Amino acid sequence: LITVVFSMLGCFILLSMVAFVLAIPLFGVSVSQLIQFFETGGFQENLELLKYFQSVQSLGMFVLPPFVIAWLYSRNPAGYLKIKVSPALSSYFYVLALIFFSLPFISFLSQLNQDISFPESLEKIENWLMNKEESANELTQKFLSADNWKGLLVNVIMVGVLPAIGEEFIFRGLIQRIFSRWTRNVHLGILITAFFFSAMHIQFYGLIPRFFLGVLFGYFMLWSGSIWLPVFGHFVNNTSAVVYFYFSSKVNFQPERYDSMNLPDSAVFISVVLIVLLSFLLYYSENRLRNS
Repeated sequence: LITVVFSMLGCFILLSMVAFVLAIPLFGVSVSQLIQFFETGGFQENLELLKYFQSVQSLGMFVLPPFVIAWLYSRNPAGYLKIKVSPALSSYFYVLALIFFSLPFISFLSQLNQDISFPESLEKIENWLMNKEESANELTQKFLSADNWKGLLVNVIMVGVLPAIGEEFIFRGLIQRIFSRWTRNVHLGILITAFFFSAMHIQFYGLIPRFFLGVLFGYFMLWSGSIWLPVFGHFVNNTSAVVYFYFSSKVNFQPERYDSMNLPDSAVFISVVLIVLLSFLLYYSENRLRNS
């Protein structure tokens, strides 16, 4: 676990330094301008530069470290990360359906999370968390803004592809394995990993729905024995948000966050029933594949 943390920090620092140097000729900026951007948060006014550093830092923090760890701890890195294990084709359909049909339940969890109130003694902390959440939402909207298909494709790669691969390889490929062995309980390992996965995003008012998604991705990994099912589920979840935002902005519709809409209780109940049913079908599909 310590090696994982230091690998993440080391790769992050190394690639950030490389990105800093390359940004000078790529974007035609000076060293002093870049330093000013970091100090003042001026990246919000230069989205291309922000996306550039975000992509490189994502590669350094999440995508590269799992391969470093796998190389250090195994003679078969691909096998260590469960890259070569192929899930059943039907499992991808079940994962796709699970992500979409779980949206009403995720919306319910999101509303539940946002309704959490702090005692008066912690009012300052509550206000700070709410301000951080609003700032993060504003930055996300700017970040996801795209005028054409090229911009949409860039956002899909940055928000859909890179986090899906990087975060799943780190959390489900490495950390879930560590905590499952540490606690000698795969279910407890999934829950602990899901908590750290959610907490890593540093957004309190999205903690519960992200925890649920982390649990879902954890069981995708457990049932299939392959890293690709949680990667696919993560990609579908993130990309659906990007595409939703793109098309809603195209028709001049100011959307609610698609994961925090007010839905009737019946929709939430149906969502839970479908989550249970599709999870069973996914488990059965993978179990049959392993025993065939």
